[in-house]
Amino acid sequence: MTGSFIAADELRTAANPLLLGPGAHGLRATADRARMAEEAGAGQLWLSQVPDNHDSALVAAGCAAATRSMRVGTAVTPVAGRHPVLAAQAASALADLSGGRFALGLGAGHPFINEFVLGLDPVPPVAAMREYLTIVRTLLREGRVDFVGRHHTAHASNVTGHGADVPILLGGMRPKMIELAAELADGLLLWLAPLRYVEEHVLPAVHDACARVGRDPATLPVLVEVPVYLADDHPNLYSDLEGLITQYAMMPSYRHVFEASGFGDRLATGEIDRAMADAIAIAGDAAEIAGRLEEFRTLGCVPVPATAIGDRPLELDTPDAFARFLKAVCVA
Repeated sequence: MTGSFIAADELRTAANPLLLGPGAHGLRATADRARMAEEAGAGQLWLSQVPDNHDSALVAAGCAAATRSMRVGTAVTPVAGRHPVLAAQAASALADLSGGRFALGLGAGHPFINEFVLGLDPVPPVAAMREYLTIVRTLLREGRVDFVGRHHTAHASNVTGHGADVPILLGGMRPKMIELAAELADGLLLWLAPLRYVEEHVLPAVHDACARVGRDPATLPVLVEVPVYLADDHPNLYSDLEGLITQYAMMPSYRHVFEASGFGDRLATGEIDRAMADAIAIAGDAAEIAGRLEEFRTLGCVPVPATAIGDRPLELDTPDAFARFLKAVCVA
């Protein structure tokens, strides 16, 4: 295990964390929603990144500038095509801009995006991510890095005085990446992980990994980002969720998660039923949503309700719709 870890208590206990997908309404609209979230009591705002939208670090800058006290983080910034020194420089700048409120979530990405969309050669994800995290963490924490690896090399310094207190979280769903998080990250980020998968696979892997690296599991917060929908705002909810799940099931890592959660037969036949959708996402009224989120807390995880703004399926297209979402997921 390398060094000490930071912000575990804050990451675990901050009020009303949220994940926001910028959608198609632009950066100003996203910054406005960030301000609304802070006013509603959100203590953390995590920002996703997809290939057809803005860079999450730049969106984080807009949201940090629009807010005063809320933690703003990326969940996740894909590392493919982005040198680790550049990632550390961005984190340092965002720490400066936000007054120390930025958190950096990193993820290895997926073969389709890395190899087809970006045209990159395949790399072993865990080995490459180990080098990436080592460079980013060392540069931010110590202000200097000299590292020569098989996949990443860096000789750089940070003279700004910002970034040493940036929490670094890792997106990971399977044992090897979870072990890397236990060794080098301040927290673990999950996306589309059913409660059963978290309980039966993620948490045992967290405890095993922490034991191997000599770390107290309490210092590795597990943030579970889960799509949340007020049913009244999404009239075609389950047909739209079927499309979302079908899309993610094409990616090997998510297909593994769904199969390990007991849905291999649905995937084999292509019949994504309501039971599967309800295991992967949370839908209903405010009381139903609160009950489902509490199930993750009972396991010792941090549930992070997720939504996106825009006018596509499963997105919230107006400030009023977003305000209703906030009222449902933000506990006073």
